Amino acid sequence: MLEVVCAVLIRDNRVLVCQRAPGKHLEGCWEFPGGKVEKGENLHSALKREIVEELRCSIEIDEALTAIEHHYPQLSINLHAFSCHLTPDSPEPSAYEHSSMQWVSCKELDELDLAGADLRLWHMIASKIGGICSEESRSDDSAHSSDPLSS
Repeated sequence: MLEVVCAVLIRDNRVLVCQRAPGKHLEGCWEFPGGKVEKGENLHSALKREIVEELRCSIEIDEALTAIEHHYPQLSINLHAFSCHLTPDSPEPSAYEHSSMQWVSCKELDELDLAGADLRLWHMIASKIGGICSEESRSDDSAHSSDPLSS
């Protein structure tokens, strides 16, 4: 079983998702950014490293959301999800290892072609982070708090 971490990165009532690049397993599917935990690495360190490698930005981890086992035909993973936010001094995320990335509302996230594990994960955590979805009618401006757990 492959140990994998992902960031449910939240900003201004939106969640960051990335589209898997051509030639990669599950190419074209959308996912929460993250990756494999290396031998001897803890989950938090692995997630922070993966986000730097994939998006060239830095995050703070707010809380563990859940972990799920998912079985693809080619491999089985144990996916650990964490709610996160960008650090105040972080550069904007960039899609270095993905073909695209988007900040999406919860409604938009429901309409994307998420990878199997990420779709199951989203169904499990949507209610837990639902507070970010309830404010979608507000305008998207910089006056919003970057703390996903406030309010």
